[in-house]
Amino acid sequence: MDGVAVTGAVKAMASGPCLSRLSCVSYRVPDFSPPLSSPPPTDFAVLPRTSSMDADLERRSTPLPWEAEASGSGQSLLPLLEAREQQEVGKDSSNLNSRAPNVVLCLVFLEVAAFYGVYLNLVVYLQDVLHGDSASNAAAVSLWAGASYLMPVIGAAIADSYWGKYKTVLVGLSISLAGMVVVTTSATLPSLRPPPCEHGACCAPATLTQRLVFFAGIYLCAVGTGGAKAIIVSFGAEQFDDDDSGKSAAEREWKASYFSWYYGVGNLAVVTSGTLLVWVEEEVSWGIGYGVCAALVAAAVAGLAATAPVYRIVPPVGSPLKGACQVLVALAHKANVRVPDDAAELYEEVRAKTPLLEEVRAKAPLIEPAREQLEHTDQFRFLDKAAVVTGADLEDASPWRLCTVTQVEELKILLRLIPIWLTSAVYFVANSQAQTTFVQQGAMTDSRIAGGAFSVPAASLTSIQTVFVVASIALYTRGVAAAARRFLGRAEALTPLQLMGFGHGAVAAAVALAACAEARRLASVRAGAAPMGIAWLLPQYVVMAVSDASLSVGQLEFFYDQAPETMRGASTAFYFLSDSIGNLLSSQLVTLVSSVTAAGGRKGWFPPDMDDGHLDYYFLLLVGITALNFALFVYLAKNYMPKRIR
Repeated sequence: MDGVAVTGAVKAMASGPCLSRLSCVSYRVPDFSPPLSSPPPTDFAVLPRTSSMDADLERRSTPLPWEAEASGSGQSLLPLLEAREQQEVGKDSSNLNSRAPNVVLCLVFLEVAAFYGVYLNLVVYLQDVLHGDSASNAAAVSLWAGASYLMPVIGAAIADSYWGKYKTVLVGLSISLAGMVVVTTSATLPSLRPPPCEHGACCAPATLTQRLVFFAGIYLCAVGTGGAKAIIVSFGAEQFDDDDSGKSAAEREWKASYFSWYYGVGNLAVVTSGTLLVWVEEEVSWGIGYGVCAALVAAAVAGLAATAPVYRIVPPVGSPLKGACQVLVALAHKANVRVPDDAAELYEEVRAKTPLLEEVRAKAPLIEPAREQLEHTDQFRFLDKAAVVTGADLEDASPWRLCTVTQVEELKILLRLIPIWLTSAVYFVANSQAQTTFVQQGAMTDSRIAGGAFSVPAASLTSIQTVFVVASIALYTRGVAAAARRFLGRAEALTPLQLMGFGHGAVAAAVALAACAEARRLASVRAGAAPMGIAWLLPQYVVMAVSDASLSVGQLEFFYDQAPETMRGASTAFYFLSDSIGNLLSSQLVTLVSSVTAAGGRKGWFPPDMDDGHLDYYFLLLVGITALNFALFVYLAKNYMPKRIR
């Protein structure tokens, strides 16, 4: 029978000897009216997923804690329910959970402000205090930033597999606090930093010990803050119940706008770091500035610990990679198996619901059920082979040979998300120009504005963009979204995919505006006219800010909503990973274009003097890339099959 689908094999084996959990089955209809004091039924059935029983069946991979206890001892569940009620005395659980997202947003502000308080001025500290050379300083900052944005992926895997999101965030912030203390100590004690430079004398470089202490501190910050950065996003989103039934319209709107507020609060923290904290570090004292960063992280740790009763704590549901690997291994074992035409014949574990179980859940709403069960889809049908029951499965029910429909569907979801995620990585190739070529472009303009009353440094335009990001999010959530909700009659103004699509289109417009501004600047330079004013660059920064807010908010919400339950934490880490890959691709693209256009002794598009180059041509190249990427995204979005939960 091995290698051939077994239709009804489970039923045929039921009367024989008990060989495995697949052959030990019962078709007894459970009694749906047991007394409260009796233990719940523990008979598990492995049945075809027939439509007549779908309403009364729920998949359970393992018994719930109270089910296991009751079935093993036969004791009443009343003590458990009474203890749960005593825990809830004087406390309205729904009111507490409604405050949880607000608390999480406050923690986000503290964490982001502290992180960027170190990041934005790190290269200056390495140069002015530790007396490093320019090349090594730039390399050190890039390496540290890369480690910081890689850690969210690792932290998400730990949260989803072992610790859960609350514990991962708490441990991550605690590690970051230890790093901040080390950095502050290094910047404060004279013995841990080289003496300041004297006029006319060579600067003494930092000793190996001094560098080791400082870098140990910032890498502890990278590990801790990076590990908590992505998890805290999905942790806040978990405070909303996925089931909107019975919720007020105001609560549904708050849930729909959560990711917008998260991104806005994060950008507000970046502005705070780039102005107040950077000023304190450079003008007052590096030790005091880093001490403020440490105090912010300490406040976040204390606040998270003190508000523990406020949160809905969802336990980890297992490794996201293990389930995918099991499906692939099972698929390899069954490469020659035919997928049945009726999806109801595929393997899925189910368990009958009982009034007792429903009453327990009603009494203990914060105790989450097992993993969500997904509906079967026809896309990527070849993966369904992993859920086909064969004769070998009846003898050896290994999870590496037979997977459930839900496990297969989780892998299908991942395959659907990857192409959309790749379009976001390409998006950040263009988005990163605001911190690179846009700044170079601004450096070649006249920085005076308002009739020469004051000047705006080119690098400050990035902060202006951040301000516009916060403003655009506030305008959307308070104005545009509210009007759209009234017009459409729903809590969700725009879907996450629509927000992402708008971001893709707007980034192409922003780069096109940059190309027009650069063409105008070059024309005025070559005509011998006065330099173009820096205010001409504001439109491209404004449009880029709108694009950034739209795509980032849409991507965070989309991946959290559509990712399998086992990847809720990792889904928000995708955002940071796509940003990192986009910046890396941008760097490689500039290098490639520069070498190709300068071949044969030509000046190329990126000569030492930008007035002799063609940055406008490079912007037009990016317009073409982003336009093609936008078209691909529209195709993927129109054909995307959303996740369906049973």
